[in-house]
Amino acid sequence: MFVEELSLREFRGVRECAEPLRFSKFNVLVGRNNAGKTTVLEALALLPLPIGDHELPVYGVRRGQFLADMHGGSPSLIYGYSGTAVLRYRIDGNEWVVELTDMGGIELTINGERVTSVEDVGRALDVRADPGLLSKIVNEMVFFIPNDTTALSKLHEALKSEHYRYLVMKSGANVRIARELVNECVDDVYTEVMLDSPELRARKELPDGRVFYIKLRDLGDGVEKAILTTLWLEATKPSLVLWDDFETSTHPSLIRGLLRWLSQRDWQVVLATHSMDVLYGLVEVWPDDAQVLLLCKGAGDVLKARQMGLDELEDLLEAGQDPRYVVELLKL
Repeated sequence: MFVEELSLREFRGVRECAEPLRFSKFNVLVGRNNAGKTTVLEALALLPLPIGDHELPVYGVRRGQFLADMHGGSPSLIYGYSGTAVLRYRIDGNEWVVELTDMGGIELTINGERVTSVEDVGRALDVRADPGLLSKIVNEMVFFIPNDTTALSKLHEALKSEHYRYLVMKSGANVRIARELVNECVDDVYTEVMLDSPELRARKELPDGRVFYIKLRDLGDGVEKAILTTLWLEATKPSLVLWDDFETSTHPSLIRGLLRWLSQRDWQVVLATHSMDVLYGLVEVWPDDAQVLLLCKGAGDVLKARQMGLDELEDLLEAGQDPRYVVELLKL
């Protein structure tokens, strides 16, 4: 699943989009507070099936309810808290439309056909004759990492479940994350994340051969969040990664390590940030097919966006200009 475009109407703090937002494989959203970055991520988090009992993996809650819980109830998802929100996506050349009502109703149409079941998806996408492809589309995973302590606690709690714990261990994520990510960003040497105790620990090796088991929370908030999140990403391998306030509690070296790690996997990425460290890291890592999306809301809460390639971003940084102010300079 590759999301090519997104357009919003009456959703959260956005009344409408001036033009559809166009996505690359690796996207970084930049803009002032309340510019619409989190709104865009939340709209993408409803994919692929916001209807029925389909849940956000690991979090264990339906997509629409997950967002409503973050905002105190379903009506807050609607602009002005009443009416109907319409979200239009172009995904692999197909048009998906989600409608949300202020009474908590959700409807989905694909290529103009209303979808209420998996069979409907197959008919709308004309893949009924290929059960394997239909299953892949329906089960495509979108993994949303909000800047929300409750959501992160759910990711931590899920590792106490025997099913999820063995899913992570079977994938080898607890070993690869320690060696391929954490060791690149800290001065110590860690060999794996231990999942067989109520409190997660990292196995640390000293030069003299001694071994310590360090509680993740003692490694600092940024490292703990990075380990917890990437464990799940590595184990579940989603098709779309959404990460809000990507830089929170994170040292620049870890930011670069995370950007490099994310860019080496086969998924689409949309990050939101306020940080220059992320922009410098983006130029240093230089992911394939990457862009910065500069967002702002104009009069009447109309969301506007400007695409910036890495060449232009690099030129601005080398000239000593702050790309975060380009939105204002261009009067988007």
